[in-house]
Amino acid sequence: MKTLINFFLLICFLLASGDITRALINEDSYATTKEENTVKTLFSPYTKQEWRSYQQKKINEGRKTQLNFIITYPNKTAVKGAKLYIKQLTSDFHWGCGMTHRILNNLAYKKWFASKFTAADFHNELKWYYTEPKPGQENYSDPDAMLKFADEHGIIVRGHTVLWDDVKYQQKWVRKLPPEKLLQAANKRVDSVVKRYKGRLVGWDVMNENLHHNFYEKRLGKNASALFYNRVHNIDPHTTLYMNEFNTTENVNDKWARPEKYLRRLNKIRAYPGNSDIKMGIGLQCHYGAEPIDLHYVRNVLTLLSQTGLPIWLTELDVKMDPGLDNKTRSELQVIYLEEILRESFCHASVKAIIIWTGASIDGCDVMCMTNEKLENTRVGDLIDRLMEEWKTGNTEVVSDSKGMSRVLVFNGQYEVTAVDPVTNVSSSVTFKVDKVSVPDNIVHLQILG
Repeated sequence: MKTLINFFLLICFLLASGDITRALINEDSYATTKEENTVKTLFSPYTKQEWRSYQQKKINEGRKTQLNFIITYPNKTAVKGAKLYIKQLTSDFHWGCGMTHRILNNLAYKKWFASKFTAADFHNELKWYYTEPKPGQENYSDPDAMLKFADEHGIIVRGHTVLWDDVKYQQKWVRKLPPEKLLQAANKRVDSVVKRYKGRLVGWDVMNENLHHNFYEKRLGKNASALFYNRVHNIDPHTTLYMNEFNTTENVNDKWARPEKYLRRLNKIRAYPGNSDIKMGIGLQCHYGAEPIDLHYVRNVLTLLSQTGLPIWLTELDVKMDPGLDNKTRSELQVIYLEEILRESFCHASVKAIIIWTGASIDGCDVMCMTNEKLENTRVGDLIDRLMEEWKTGNTEVVSDSKGMSRVLVFNGQYEVTAVDPVTNVSSSVTFKVDKVSVPDNIVHLQILG
């Protein structure tokens, strides 16, 4: 066993150092055939450095914008040597974390969460079995308070989940209901939770894990999911509705959740009468197991799903390690695998957010923790902090040339830019959104009134 572990660590070291080749997917290398609608994978040998270079290229293309500043006086004379102070206020990409009711009575946990994240998924607190454990006895006090905290700190929240297709997560009283009574109870549940939080959430997981499970389809018919998506949409028409599934990126051998089946179910929901106008999104749980992650498969899946044009959220990302390994080895490998999947995911611009599952050890994160009991970073926390810093523009200073021009490549998001006259110190500021469409021709005109 020890020999096997040593060999495994050697392979991981070589991967990390780039001394052996890995396979890079040609992003045009998927195809569908009449016989089998599946993802076709073609491999080419690339070093780790080349793989990373490709990821950076995609980040620059999909998540950044080249801004061209033109600084003038009111008479349109160019301002040479003007200093431009560029401050990123927000990012178009959201870092998120799982949240539980334990945050409500822990001030340090609240400060930690609010200082890092702009998005959240509640673990259990919005699920039906949590809000109505007994028929007719609804209690929304925990999710109400958690959402209030999120609102106060500008944290967007996903509605996880309206219904869950797995039989084992149904209350006993729900399991016993005959079809007619089940439909009435489920509709009541939909109406209750969606009307309560209408317009306050960034999205709803309407029917969780409906590729692997079929509790409602078995009892209410094959269109059960589509019916509930329709009902949620009619109540909350401006909120994005998601499928949310595991193993679509994690496990190439899981026949139930392959990307072509994911798309087939999504399209079936959209094709149901009355559902054509639903704003749909793709939710991928991303619970990676105790083995090296198949990044070639991940790349192909995300490339395929991105072609829908729908927003993709990685909703519950963590990396589990083999409990048989010693703590040091387990920690080192977990960080290696986690960084690989985070970098590969981020280079796909359709991925709008990554929710880490979970963060603080107070939430009992048995798979992956960002902190210990004192809210001090683990190695996982250090990695995520480093990537958070890498994937933002931060505060930048540039100087205009003799034509009053300056150029800078920035991450998409909201910005405040201040131009300062080099002679008079008079300044002019502007706030604007940066993405591929918000800045015409990527040109920003700033006028100094000095």
